[in-house]
This record gives sequence, C-alpha cells and structure tokens, in this order.
Amino acid sequence: MDEVLNLRSFYLRLIRKIWILPAAMAIGGFLAGTVYFLTTTVYGPAKSYSATATIYIDFAYDETGTVVDWYNAYTWNILMTTDDIIDETMENLKEAGIPEITDPSVVSGISSGVSREEVLESTSADLPSDVRVMVLTITNNDKDLANAILEASAASLENFGETHDEFISISKIGGKEAELVTYTDRTTAAIVAGIVFGFLVAFFGMLLWNTLDDAVYVPEDVENRYKVTLLGIMTKSGVQMPDRFRNELIEAMNLYCKDKSRIELIAAGNWEDDSKSKEDSMRLHEMVEGPFDFNKTSVTGIEIPGNKTDSYRVIRETDGVIITIPAGKRCASAADHLIGQLKKHNCNIFGIILTDVDIKFLKRYYRMK
Repeated sequence: MDEVLNLRSFYLRLIRKIWILPAAMAIGGFLAGTVYFLTTTVYGPAKSYSATATIYIDFAYDETGTVVDWYNAYTWNILMTTDDIIDETMENLKEAGIPEITDPSVVSGISSGVSREEVLESTSADLPSDVRVMVLTITNNDKDLANAILEASAASLENFGETHDEFISISKIGGKEAELVTYTDRTTAAIVAGIVFGFLVAFFGMLLWNTLDDAVYVPEDVENRYKVTLLGIMTKSGVQMPDRFRNELIEAMNLYCKDKSRIELIAAGNWEDDSKSKEDSMRLHEMVEGPFDFNKTSVTGIEIPGNKTDSYRVIRETDGVIITIPAGKRCASAADHLIGQLKKHNCNIFGIILTDVDIKFLKRYYRMK
C-alpha cells in the first residue's frame, strides 16, 4: 500500500483486460433498463385515466369584490368535499346507474358503484389564470367511471351556482373525455446511467484491485519493493527467452555467484514442499548452464525454511540463497516474510530471479520490437 503504483504496468495490464469495461457497461445498462422497466411497468402503479371539464363561473359581483377573492384553487378543492357538492355528486351518479359503495370489500366500477372517498380522491379543481374559469380534473383507474364522475361533479357545480347568491351561474363550457395518463419514458436515460455506472465501478474496481495486488510483474517492481538485487528473469519452461534477458541473467549470476560453492534456491509462495524450488533450479540450469559453471557452484532447490526445525541451520551452512518469485502471482507478501526471516538468521541473499515472466507483456512494457 505504501508503494507508488506503476501506472505503465497497470495500464498495459488493463488493456489486456479491457473487455471487462465494455462488459461491465453492457451489464450496467441492461440492469438499469430492466430495473426501470420493472419498477415503472411491471410493478409500477396501475394505469389511470384523466378526464377534464372547463367550468365557467359567473360571479354576482358586490361593491367590494371580497366574495370573488375568497374563491381560489385551494378553496374550490375544499368546497368539492363539502356536503353541498359531494352529496349532489353522489346523487347524480346514482341517477346515472352508479350506486354509492359503503362496503370496503366491494370493488368499484361503472356497474358495481363507487365510494364517496374514491370520488373525493379522484377530484381536483384548479384555476389556471382566471378566477372565472375552473379546470375540473377527474383521475381514476376506470376510464368509464372517470367520465361518469366528471359529468356528475360538473352537474353538481352547476346546481351549486344556482343555489348560492355569490354566483349568477356556474356552467360547463367544454371538456375532454378520459384519456390514459402517460409518463415521460426515461428508459434511455436509465440505460445510459447504468452504462456510466458500470464503467465507473469496473474501472475503479480494477484500480483498487491493482492497488491491493501484491504481485510483481516487471523487474523494476522487484528492486523497488524488496531492495534486493535482481539477478534477472526466467520464462516458463518451453518458452524461448530473448538473448538480451538471458545474457543479463548470465552476467548477474557470474558477478554475484561464480565464486561460491553451494547456493540454495528457494521459490517464494510455495509453502507446501520443494517442488517449485526444484523446478526453478532446473530451469535456471537450462538458461545459464555453460556460461555459468554449475560444477563449481552447486545450485539446488529447497523448500521455504520453517517447515523443518533445522532448515535455517542448513541454509547457514551454505554460501547463501537465491529467491525466485513468479511474475503475476499473488505471493509477493510471502516473499516479504521470507526475506525478513532470512535476514533475521543472517542468511546471505545473493539476489532475486523473477520467474514465469510473460515476455510479450515485458516487450510491450519496454517498447521492444
């Protein structure tokens, strides 16, 4: 966590996994669109219909005009709930063949009837710009019932105008039959938001994952992290290594190890046995044998010290150790522990070899042809 992130290595590895970004964007867009569809259509509110009527109010103006001032959108909505209007509305509905429902278990409808509470909830009065013109709106889940309530309410208002001295008359001058209430379709916006969210989650998730990644990928990462000499790199068995990297390993081995008689090789991260250490030892022989004399300097693979009580004593009897760390494997923290233990027991560490290196990736990192 204290290291400076190797951005070049990170972005090169990101390019190799760039498919994650469009995949996350596609998944994010699909999920957002699906959730929006389910919440607004499948599990959204039931369809509703809205019917409107334009009501003209002819006031009997007095000298002060205070009566007119009292009537506004707020007061009309209150008046629609008073007995003078709602009783007349329910009576008009009854005459139209729609009885009043008093039993809550009965479902409302054009034939079964409607409750007083539903009529009140469906009704809204508004005065858009002129106190003399009211827009009466009825919103209901039943299209025919919405039209019937509108006609009954308009007739009730006309009767209200005839029976109150403040008005000369109240009359319906226009209207619009019930139509399906539609809402703005934001499916596209939801999908776009999901795509953006998917991209951000994937990108920052990959960035966080790389920040927590303790693996090493390039030689520079090894020396920056462990402050131990890097002897060189090795590819996997069967993968040809460029002469440049092979020569670097040969020269480093001759520089640090040729005068020694016995060296142990330890593969970091393989806690169980010495199989990986022996495999890396054999690969090292394949890579540098000839230019480096293994007859004078014995290099053998052993398991990580600690599994046996005398393992550190065995290492102290040698000239020192070489540590191998596989590139890209999340075992670099284990290598930290191993190096710390070796130093604690005064074991000489000649250097580190980065194994299982991806040569194609390394060539792109160094911009090599």
